Amino acid sequence: MLRSSRQLMRLAPRLPAVPAAPKATSFSTKTPYAALQSPKRTSLAIQGRLTPMALQARYTNSPYDKIDKKAEKEIAQKKLEPRPEEVSAESSTRKFWEPAPANPQNDENLSGGLEKEVNIVRDTFNLSEVPREPYALGLAGTLPYLATSLSTVYLTWDLNVEWPSSSTFANNVFMNHESAQYWLNLLEPIQLGYGAIIISFLGAVHWGMEYAEKTPHPRRTPFRYGMGVLAPMIAWPSLLMPIEYALTSQFAAFTFLYLADVRAKNKGWTPQWYGVYRFVLTAIVGVSIFVSLVGRTKVGNAQPHIGQGLAESMHKGKSDESRDWGKLEEEEKKRLRKEKEEEEKEKKAEEKKRKAEEKKTAKKGESKGKDNKGGDEDKKDESESKDESKDDKEKKE
Repeated sequence: MLRSSRQLMRLAPRLPAVPAAPKATSFSTKTPYAALQSPKRTSLAIQGRLTPMALQARYTNSPYDKIDKKAEKEIAQKKLEPRPEEVSAESSTRKFWEPAPANPQNDENLSGGLEKEVNIVRDTFNLSEVPREPYALGLAGTLPYLATSLSTVYLTWDLNVEWPSSSTFANNVFMNHESAQYWLNLLEPIQLGYGAIIISFLGAVHWGMEYAEKTPHPRRTPFRYGMGVLAPMIAWPSLLMPIEYALTSQFAAFTFLYLADVRAKNKGWTPQWYGVYRFVLTAIVGVSIFVSLVGRTKVGNAQPHIGQGLAESMHKGKSDESRDWGKLEEEEKKRLRKEKEEEEKEKKAEEKKRKAEEKKTAKKGESKGKDNKGGDEDKKDESESKDESKDDKEKKE
């Protein structure tokens, strides 16, 4: 007799269908012949383990557990102990808008949220699956970019600082503007050329992977060969652009190649660690290019308010470095001095002419005034003589 058949009932959905047993009361462990011949029967190994359990469940006298009435009667007669400290007016009720009790496990998870975020970032940059050789060589390949970017920031900072200054520390740390401009112009082709080489190398990696394959693939093979050709076509024309446009185009090329490599990794055309490996290296190179662009914006045409003298010194071309600017400045001063002297001579000559003309006009005015005065006096004498003759005539009359 089984104490309980509930465990077997729980296993019922997972067990295969057991053939119906005969209604005879005799105990038999033999499996019916029809069940063995049925196409839906289970394997003999499983059936051999489950058949005795099913037969035992079938031949129990009672389908349920026996109720211990004596124990239940004792529990019913036992009095409940009062615990007023655990009871309140609302202890047994809960309003429908009241939230469910907090789960301590969820609280622990929330408290460790920051730790999880840090772990996610750490797993993102985890390069433990990357082989040692490409890991070391890849990080070493980013060092020239970091060096050129930091040097660009230092030189542009130097060009924005007045030199020589009253501070001995600044004079020891910084260099003169001519040297800073020389080194800044020297770093430009180095950074752009190295970037073009790295971009071409990232495209050539796909050629190497394709050469390692034994058979071509209609989608993989054109993709890899196309990447090997497209990468140098994008990289090398950037050397003909101005420095700001060249760095921006190379940044876009690195981003495009990273997305293409991720697509190849998702399709299984590259090792699984290649996506994380490329992400870390592309992030380092992208930050370096961004720092270089920020430093470049502090000098030249992009920043005209840093000072007229500094802006003019930064607008000079590379060919202007061979000119003797001191000599040219002296010649320009001499030319301006001569022009001023000639202008002063012309002004003096004009003043002399003007004064001579004024004298002539003054003399002519004096002679005309004298003539006018003599005529007026004659007219007065004639009028007076006429008046006297008239008076004499009147007296005679």
